[in-house]
Amino acid sequence: MKRFFGLACLLAAGLLLQAAQDKVEIKTIDGVTHVLNAARPLKGTVKLEVERTRTINPYDQPDVAMRMILFCRDAAGQVILYDPNGAEGHRFAPDGKYLGLLTKKGQGPGEFSPRQGYHVDFYGPDIWVFGGMKVARFDGQGRLVKDKVLRHHYYEGVDAGRFLTIDSTWTEKKDQIQTLKLVEFSMDGEDKGIDLLQAENIGMIRNPNGQGGFGDEWGTPNFFYAADPERKRVLCGLTTEYKILVKDYSGKITLVVEKAYEPIKARRADVEKMMPWALKDERMKWVIAAYPDRFVAIANIRLLPQGHFAVFRVSGPEMFEIDIFSPEGECLYALIPPDGVKMNDAVFFSTGFAVIEPDGDYNVYREYRIKNLPEVFGR
Repeated sequence: MKRFFGLACLLAAGLLLQAAQDKVEIKTIDGVTHVLNAARPLKGTVKLEVERTRTINPYDQPDVAMRMILFCRDAAGQVILYDPNGAEGHRFAPDGKYLGLLTKKGQGPGEFSPRQGYHVDFYGPDIWVFGGMKVARFDGQGRLVKDKVLRHHYYEGVDAGRFLTIDSTWTEKKDQIQTLKLVEFSMDGEDKGIDLLQAENIGMIRNPNGQGGFGDEWGTPNFFYAADPERKRVLCGLTTEYKILVKDYSGKITLVVEKAYEPIKARRADVEKMMPWALKDERMKWVIAAYPDRFVAIANIRLLPQGHFAVFRVSGPEMFEIDIFSPEGECLYALIPPDGVKMNDAVFFSTGFAVIEPDGDYNVYREYRIKNLPEVFGR
């Protein structure tokens, strides 16, 4: 009886300790709220259940010729597919009907040059195109409203008057300093950058001989960032640590979100398997030797409906799980991606997400409805 009682006490103590470890701790440090999440999410690990709802194959159209495809989607389901190295956007209606070109190559009003970067965003009823050092605003029918020259390169959109960029400078010791900035602009005035985050020697794994470098999403230190225009904030940080800095549009930290995380070792055998091309070329074997001994913590971050956000946590070589956070920074779920769906570059909307994925000889745009997270994506 005493032995049974002792075992029961130990079991109870273990359960209490586990419950304490799973709780979210909230602290105020220097006037800023810090949300400290345990390794285990509050509501456990869930395998994502999805239903394919829509596919657009742009190559069904005779005039479409894109080597690489990115996309943007508005709330109604209109989609624009484009090559970030091109100068043309292809519009598709919610029912999949092809609506024609949004822009074309050239130097005139509303025209863009290839190989200078090309990105499209929906803001309200309008369509905004950024390319090189230029921005153009179109109405919902694709008619040019106005364009202008910018002083900053576009990296990611925020809203109709802001976008994110990264500036690079060099020190006397030839170290590279990169600065993540929020750029505010108007079609009638100058654009100005507000510093959000700064770091040295990120964005590439440098060649030890000083000649160039190499980058990937799994081991290369870099910035991560996502904009939350409804709450007028930017979520950002360094991929090497599981810490999300939430900043307002003035660059002030308003919230810090952390999660317990055990770094994943990058074994040489894993790196060789990930990059077999480096082993085949004697001149590139330095990539294997210079690769970090640990993978980064965060591969990506994405905004979700209703202020939730998703952190793509690296869980192994070329592997990740998705941590889902509440708007207040509590880790609710860990998601395992569905079988056969590559979600690395997924963009989420109110009922699910969209991706570019291979289908036979082509890459196609595809949408999925998420079936098992009703508190985030609805029923």
